[in-house]
Amino acid sequence: MHTVLLDVDGTLVDSSKPILRALNEALSAHGLGAISGDDLWRHVGPPLGQTLESLLSSRGEDVGLTPRLVDDFRTAYQPLSLELAATYPGVRTMLDTLFGTVLLAVVTSKPVVYAVPILDQLGFARFMEVIEGPDTAEVEPKATTLRRALDRLRVEPSSSPVTMVGDRRQDVEAGRACSTRTVGVTWGFGSRAELESSGADEVIDSPDQLESLIR
Repeated sequence: MHTVLLDVDGTLVDSSKPILRALNEALSAHGLGAISGDDLWRHVGPPLGQTLESLLSSRGEDVGLTPRLVDDFRTAYQPLSLELAATYPGVRTMLDTLFGTVLLAVVTSKPVVYAVPILDQLGFARFMEVIEGPDTAEVEPKATTLRRALDRLRVEPSSSPVTMVGDRRQDVEAGRACSTRTVGVTWGFGSRAELESSGADEVIDSPDQLESLIR
């Protein structure tokens, strides 16, 4: 059976509103200026600590603030992620259609303790054989998370079809590192140019195109 591994933020879940609000609350708590919605895409994809350290560095701020920003962000994000949980047009239909014909799983850089409640609230968790992500203390490459999911699924890409689906270069790079097929999606935070330059096997613009590719 074909295994399809799905990213969360920007692929299954439109997390732009809760991430933007939580990030700006964390920045405000330290007297730092807000970011705009137009700049949000720059800060979604890598692990949170790396993202915030990069943001501080780009502004000439003390990167030593990173651990406190991470804590403040998570405190604000947890309730907002459920209050503002949303998905993208066509994603629910895509999951309904694929469920039972392929093995579905989640691979995310979001700590799993945050990912599972969001997926539960949206009704997506029931589709997933495995939901894999780091714990709140871990900073790990996405390829490590993906490999752990494959181990739990007892799936080996060399002997059965596996596709990693996501909206950022980290998703493509993780899939390539683990020898899976890679599909980039443009409805999230990444651009077609980013996904193509990262080496995605396919880049699609709508969830119904994934159904066609998998079938």
